Amino acid sequence: MNPTKISFVICVNDDNLYGTCMNHIQALNVPHGYSVEILPIHDAHSMTQAYNSAIRQSDAKYRVYLHQDVLIINPNFIGDILTVFMTEPRLGLLGMVGCKVLPPDGVWWKDHRLFGKVILPDRILELLPVEGTFEIVDAVDGLLMATQYDVWWREDLFDGFHLYDTSQCLEFKKHGYLVGVPNQHTPWCKHGFDVPIGNPDEWSTKAAAYERNHRIFIKNYLP
Repeated sequence: MNPTKISFVICVNDDNLYGTCMNHIQALNVPHGYSVEILPIHDAHSMTQAYNSAIRQSDAKYRVYLHQDVLIINPNFIGDILTVFMTEPRLGLLGMVGCKVLPPDGVWWKDHRLFGKVILPDRILELLPVEGTFEIVDAVDGLLMATQYDVWWREDLFDGFHLYDTSQCLEFKKHGYLVGVPNQHTPWCKHGFDVPIGNPDEWSTKAAAYERNHRIFIKNYLP
């Protein structure tokens, strides 16, 4: 592994969204001695398959898995996540928002203790404040997931675009790592910029896919 390399991994099906996302990554401050690569994954069958392919392709120690409609607006994002990781070697995965305790149904946002910040198209989402460098949580949202260790994504279970994030958080915990949300003075990211609403048939299809993956998640991760 290259200990001074950061890989930004992005599933791409919209070149305009990806271009804007990439421009923001290229504008970030890179700490002295570190290098950055941007790794787009086109035509992915699933998030898990795409992210595993990124692990195979790159020797970077640090990886930032993010959606193509995420803009990193904190210019010191790279240095900030490196600082958090170096503060606690057991910390394996960071996300921008997450839940303290995963609810019994596995839906992270239903927890009454949610932490983090992110700018959404219609509002700034500011959840419970993080005290200290980071807050230990059970799960984070997949809009952006930064890691300092590699744990294989469960493409044997999840063949779509749902529950890959919550399941990966639990996989990290199985391996003895912590999952956290960093202390953000102001939000580090915007999520969901310039995304079309879509038609009702698309949302119905997505809902059905989510329910199928949710059943898989419950069967494999919940008592």
